[in-house]
Amino acid sequence: MTYLDRLFPQLTAAEFLSTCWPGQFAVEHGSLERFDGLAALPELRDLPLLLKNFRTPIRVALTDKRDEHSSREVDAETAEKLHGEGMAVILDGVEHVLPEVQEWLSSVAAELHLPLKCNPRSIVYASPKGAGNSPHFDANANFIVQLKGTKRWWLAANHSVANPTDRWAMNQREVPAELETSLTAPLPIEMPKNAECVDLRPGSVLFVPRGYWHSTEANEDTLAINFTYGQPTWADVVLSALRERLLHQAEWRALATGFGNDPAQLMAMLGRLPAEARALDETAVSAAMDAPPTYFLAPDAFIRIDDGPMKATVRTREINLPVREELHTVMEWISLIGAPFSADQLMELFPEVADDVPLLLANLKALGVLGRHG
Repeated sequence: MTYLDRLFPQLTAAEFLSTCWPGQFAVEHGSLERFDGLAALPELRDLPLLLKNFRTPIRVALTDKRDEHSSREVDAETAEKLHGEGMAVILDGVEHVLPEVQEWLSSVAAELHLPLKCNPRSIVYASPKGAGNSPHFDANANFIVQLKGTKRWWLAANHSVANPTDRWAMNQREVPAELETSLTAPLPIEMPKNAECVDLRPGSVLFVPRGYWHSTEANEDTLAINFTYGQPTWADVVLSALRERLLHQAEWRALATGFGNDPAQLMAMLGRLPAEARALDETAVSAAMDAPPTYFLAPDAFIRIDDGPMKATVRTREINLPVREELHTVMEWISLIGAPFSADQLMELFPEVADDVPLLLANLKALGVLGRHG
């Protein structure tokens, strides 16, 4: 059996790929036994044991349910204590702790024919009774495997934006600029009336496509593992391939100084762009698809590194950045770099904190401090 067949044995992998992937939600109930060694892992049945083996810091969701990123970072002992007080624990990057999870994560990505740019990662959600997420949609695709307890989900198609490149929650104050330009209808302020209700129990699998509205509430103490995959767009891939081609030409590597010096030359270069795009071949596009995603400091973001809490300003909004002191040098590098960079580049430059880089970049992207190509 393929990994997708084990996720959806009744639907089958072939039917899932033809009728659901990538835009229609799917749910299937069954036995945890079909997940073989994954479900047998003691760490995925026992939160204290998983916390004991997990690297810190650990994210704990606040009870205001404002958004997934309304959270704080704590150590394992504090996380277990706060979980007992009703706060959900979010463990990101579980594949770095459990090799069996990495096998599932990579295999599902391969069966979906996703490019390397999809940045696969796994997240364990430990939600006590009553905990959950407010209505939102994500910019990635998610496969949820319920491991323990029952959790209620509400799901609805998104008629405000197709193929969003950013996540958004209904109680967020601002709409990210890139998302705002993609809207074809106003964003709702409450879950659509036709939302479908699904109860996940141990052995249930839920596929939530990119952009699908969803909210959750745990009926009891629950554990679930989420395989999440970024959704590289053709805009990302083609622009990356085109940039690689243009950088072979000296005129495109010249300093960009606006239209003041020689606007005629720039307009002539732009006039040749369609021919450059038509010259892209399958090899160039394939290489761009498999290149790692790159990050950049958002144009309207500024990072301040002073004594005390690290802060960022995005547009006019000031944000406290929950960044540990040992990551301050990484943040300083990000604040000064004037070009796109990759996670691999950061991990090579700062090997002592390499394991923390993916989560740091994901959090900075969610806060609007970083943008991402791919």
